[in-house]
Amino acid sequence: MRSWFLLLTGLPLLAAAANPCAPAQRAPGTPIEAPHALFEAYVVEVHAPQVSAATFGVLRTRRALVEVVRSYHGPYSPGQQVETLTLDGANTCGAIIESGAHVLVASETGGPFEIIERFTTGAAQPHGPIAALGRAADEQRHSRRPSLKNVSLRGEIEGGLAAQLYSRARPARREQCEISSVGSYAQVTWGKAFGGNDARHKVIFEHTNGSWVEILRYEAPTPTPARGRNRRGSKRTLWAQESGFRRPDVASANSTS
Repeated sequence: MRSWFLLLTGLPLLAAAANPCAPAQRAPGTPIEAPHALFEAYVVEVHAPQVSAATFGVLRTRRALVEVVRSYHGPYSPGQQVETLTLDGANTCGAIIESGAHVLVASETGGPFEIIERFTTGAAQPHGPIAALGRAADEQRHSRRPSLKNVSLRGEIEGGLAAQLYSRARPARREQCEISSVGSYAQVTWGKAFGGNDARHKVIFEHTNGSWVEILRYEAPTPTPARGRNRRGSKRTLWAQESGFRRPDVASANSTS
């Protein structure tokens, strides 16, 4: 998973790479921190760059309004609109963002939201374990083992591995739990947060060097409502649809992962 660093004001810095709007490489098994929010969105409006002076030099940023289409982590839901603030320069996403662009947005601590990845047209494959393990609303879940009481399985997970990860995650007794696996990542989640918009607890494992390594253990903070959907609600719901950018596979997705 890509690392996000903060400037003095809390603005995340983008890692420089050959592709200025692609995630930085991460060594397998490296622990990660859960961001405040991570979601897929379309850009609604892009503002002209702003230049400000700072102790470390001139800072050039670009604001953009985005509309959420699929949430992977945090309190935000499809249809909500969020202001982003992204560094604008030769090695940043801010320099290549335009209205209608399909992007991945993150907020490290609940402060500024930053566009951290731009997807090619017709292909959205977010990098990193949190996005990879995100569940679409209509994805099937099942349970095959009596020993996994109150547990549903999703994705490629096998019953024996699910039981092992369940034991290591130590979810609360009698909690409804979901265990999933995609590629080299697996996840155990239980509880509800943000009004049911996300899981309260997440434990993520990564398969590396022949074993499953725990790379994240997360507990949601005291639920804080996301921005109200009533204000400008119709505009939030209809922008992507009217603009022809809405995709059926993500439009109905929620963030319970």
